[in-house]
Amino acid sequence: MKKYTLEEVRGFSPKLLLTLITNLRVYLKKNKQMQSIFNEYGVDIEEIDYIPISFSDLDVSAKTDHGIIYFNYKLLCDGDFFKDFGYGIHEITHWLQQTTGTEPTQGADDGDYLDNPFEVEGFQNQVEWLADQYGKGEANEYVDGMLDYHGLEGKEKQEKANELKKKV
Repeated sequence: MKKYTLEEVRGFSPKLLLTLITNLRVYLKKNKQMQSIFNEYGVDIEEIDYIPISFSDLDVSAKTDHGIIYFNYKLLCDGDFFKDFGYGIHEITHWLQQTTGTEPTQGADDGDYLDNPFEVEGFQNQVEWLADQYGKGEANEYVDGMLDYHGLEGKEKQEKANELKKKV
């Protein structure tokens, strides 16, 4: 796959970026796991077409803020946005949490990120998608890398890994 610099990615046309987002929507709309998540929240899967999604410069890979999903431009630099559809699963989970509840969700910056029940649910769905698409080994590598990034070690790391891989 062709690699791109961040400057090249930032220069992608709005039409190309919209095509990438449309491909994400079309794929996830047909995905059994995504359908199941929408069912859990009592929302018709067709609503996926109305979720505001865009690319932005972020200090994280993706985020959902007040019902709007943002993907980091950096995800496009490797030329393979499909491998990042797991972030779509994660962030659409947050969109569902934010738009179907009766109270605001706990933000990623409120308290311990990895103990936030809304983040845990997003990660569980993301890890399940990774295992389904790429196998348990890839899902395990993702979880291990993320927990290393957050500085977890030993028993605490193993317990959190087990929690995040609950659906796998």
